[in-house]
Amino acid sequence: MKSEELNELKQVQTYRRDASAWFFSKEDPRWELSNMAGKMSLFWPLAQIRENEWNSSEQLYQASKYGTDVSCLPEANPYADPCVRNRIRESTNPRQAKMTQKCAVKAGLVRKDWEDPDHEVRITSMLWVLELKLFWNSFNFGKVLQQTADLPIVEISTKDDFWGCKVSEGGLLVGSNVLGKLLMRIRARSLEIKRRNFTYPDGWLLP
Repeated sequence: MKSEELNELKQVQTYRRDASAWFFSKEDPRWELSNMAGKMSLFWPLAQIRENEWNSSEQLYQASKYGTDVSCLPEANPYADPCVRNRIRESTNPRQAKMTQKCAVKAGLVRKDWEDPDHEVRITSMLWVLELKLFWNSFNFGKVLQQTADLPIVEISTKDDFWGCKVSEGGLLVGSNVLGKLLMRIRARSLEIKRRNFTYPDGWLLP
């Protein structure tokens, strides 16, 4: 993505809840749009074999922060596998994939271009994994995505107004909503994605 596109994605916007396809918790009918939704594995590389399987888009997204040589041990489990990416890969659910690498974030081991404003690999990697999520899960994730029609998609969050939006005092949803904007992008390109026409065909996993 060009820097102009990235800057546009990061702009703060305001949405009305009653005019949006929003999701917040697992009780919501659009929860499959969340990266925290389970039971939607994907394969990377694309060959559908066990060693290529990731159990969620969140797992692959978190893994793309690190190369295979990045190591640290969580204080709560000093006997864990020191390889951060291995621990993410072995996690059993999306939340665990996010939590198991907190020690690496704290130690500053995340790839240097992850939040670089000129590269924003966190955004391009998210787009990559969402396209893979659609490709491998067209009958659940894809169905819910298409049911949003042409409504703006918004993730409601109590803490994160970068990937999602917070609820303002007037009930409006305010934030950059980057995840929602990326979901709208892949919704518009769903047929292309299902035909393996990916934005980043080589992916973002470091060697």
